[in-house]
Formats: sequence, C-alpha cells, structure tokens
Amino acid sequence: MFDSILILRDLVNRLTAKLFPSVLVVGAGSPNADWVTRVLSENGIRTDWTDRIKWPNPRLIRRFDVVYGIYLQSCSRYIVVAKLLGRKTVLHFVGSDAYWFGSERSLLRRTYWRIVLRLTDVVLYVSPHLESFTGRAGIVVAFPIAVEEFSKIGEEKKSPERDVLYYCPSGSANERIYRLDWIIDYAQKHPDEKITVLGNSAHPATHEISLPNVEVIPYVDYAQMPTLYKRHKRLIRMTIEDGLPRMIHEALLAGLQVTYNEKEIAEIPEERRPAVFASTIDAILEKLCNR
Repeated sequence: MFDSILILRDLVNRLTAKLFPSVLVVGAGSPNADWVTRVLSENGIRTDWTDRIKWPNPRLIRRFDVVYGIYLQSCSRYIVVAKLLGRKTVLHFVGSDAYWFGSERSLLRRTYWRIVLRLTDVVLYVSPHLESFTGRAGIVVAFPIAVEEFSKIGEEKKSPERDVLYYCPSGSANERIYRLDWIIDYAQKHPDEKITVLGNSAHPATHEISLPNVEVIPYVDYAQMPTLYKRHKRLIRMTIEDGLPRMIHEALLAGLQVTYNEKEIAEIPEERRPAVFASTIDAILEKLCNR
C-alpha cells in the first residue's frame, strides 16, 4: 500500500512538472533578477531565485526544470552545470554582456562564453542588435518594469526641482562605459541646469565633481526610484554598451523627457508590462518543455 502511494505521488509530480515547469532564476543584484522572479511568480509560473552565482549548487538545480540566467557573466557556470544535469536553460543577454563579450582579450574566456551560448537552449536579447555580437539566434524580450507604479508618478508629476538625472556608477570601467566625461562637459556647458549623477548599490557614485550645478547621489533603493524620477525633468543616459536600460522606460512612464545615446525615446516595448513579459516567457517555456 505504501509503495503504491509513493508510485502515485511520483506520477503526480512528473505530470505536474510537465504541465507546469519550475524555473530557477540565476542572477546577482537588483532589480532585474529578483524582479523577474517576482513577475513570473505573480503570473502563475513556479519560480525561485538564487544570487549565489559563484559556485553552482547541483542539489538546487535538480529541483527545477529550467535554469533561467540573467547576464552571461553571472550565470554561465549555472548554465553549464544545468546542461550536465539534463535541465533546460534560458539566458537573458544584455548590453553589458555585449560590452564585455566584445572587449574581452582572453581567447580562452571568449571561447568559454561562446560555448555557454551554444549550450543554452534559448537565448533572449533585450534589444535586436545584440544578436550580432554573438552570432547566436535568439528572441528579443525586454525586461519588465512596474508600469502601473511609474505611470502613477507620471500622472502626479508637477514642477520638478531638478533638470537632469544621469546614471554613472563609480569605478574606472563604469566611468568609461557610462560616459562620465560626457556629463561633466554637459554640466559645464549648461551651468543653469541642476544635474544629478546617480550610481547603484553595487557601484555607488562617488565622483568628485566640483561644479555647483552637479549633485552626486551614491545610489537609492529601487523602491525609491519613482520618487527620484519625480524630482527631475529629464533623464539622459549615455553608454558605450548600447543595450536597453530599464531606466529609460521607467523615466518615460514617470513623465520625464528621455534621451538615450543622443536619441529621444518615445515608445515602450510591450514586454515591459509584467503580464505581457510573463506570457512571453510562459510561451517560451511551453515550447522548450514540450507542454
């Protein structure tokens, strides 16, 4: 009798997994990995998240049907181990991946990353042009954002106290990638504009900019970003990564004028809406897992 119950339970688990595959999101930092996990979970996809990316946990991976990595550099080891364990894999490739992929001088590391890309079952790109960096066919899917929350800020927006919000974390590589030189030059040429330079929690902005119209904010918690947008008229993003930062569409929804790499932004991809993003991923999982 007991053996029959175990066999029945195993059968139910197998059928449930086939109908509703479970997803392990792998990625460090906020807001992409944790936010993707929340969006998928709230839209009916069984999802969990790990930010312990350095050493893959085989026991953890075995609990899931699909490993979904955010950023090539941070999830590559999990992709390799997942494939060895017979799990399906998804990788979300972003602008910083393209930058490091293109600038990496080590032939061994470039070869390793190419192997990971070939091993991955489905590669997602945040914007179409990124596919040209890898030569690997994929699907264009932008990360989701809290559309309703940022739209509400846009509806409430009144007279902002500052002019420009600019993103540039500290560190020599970041200062080059996010064009610190550009915003300093802009601030010098526009002394009447109040400019805010912002970093992130992993790389706070600590730039010493001795211009009276520039304020440097190390970082703010993601939950405070709507309030920060509300204080500004414009968001300017300059980068040599050329991906698709979530900030440009969050700011647009929050009522800011947005300039990204010298182009005015006016449209928002449908996948930015959480329900649409989750539906897109669900369709990918359905095909990937033969549901």
